[in-house]
Amino acid sequence: MEQTPAGGTLGAGHRPDIDWVGAEQSPEFQELVKKRRAFVIPATVFFLAWYFGFIILAGYAPDFMGREFVTDGVTVGYALALSQFVMTWLLGWLYVRRATRVFDPLAARAAEVAVRAGRTGPSGEVTPR
Repeated sequence: MEQTPAGGTLGAGHRPDIDWVGAEQSPEFQELVKKRRAFVIPATVFFLAWYFGFIILAGYAPDFMGREFVTDGVTVGYALALSQFVMTWLLGWLYVRRATRVFDPLAARAAEVAVRAGRTGPSGEVTPR
């Protein structure tokens, strides 16, 4: 492995041809971060509210959680507990779907711009690599 000036090692994914600061500040990368954040933060808040709502109900409303629901033997508590699994899979599926349709194309565009910017010299000419 290649050594850094400070004595550390550079990983296999080290790309000296990319201007990482410029890539981070590019409009394409900023759009990717904005769109990911617009999905991840509300999804996380929703899931945590769903999860802790279940925990709070289990602790403070045992009579409600013990009511039979739909059929004999299935209580509101069991139904809400099982819904945690459904909610996890649903949010995972929604994220993968959004990543495939929105995040991945944005990431590819941001990566292309970063590589192109890293290969462009200070005066705008393309430097061979």
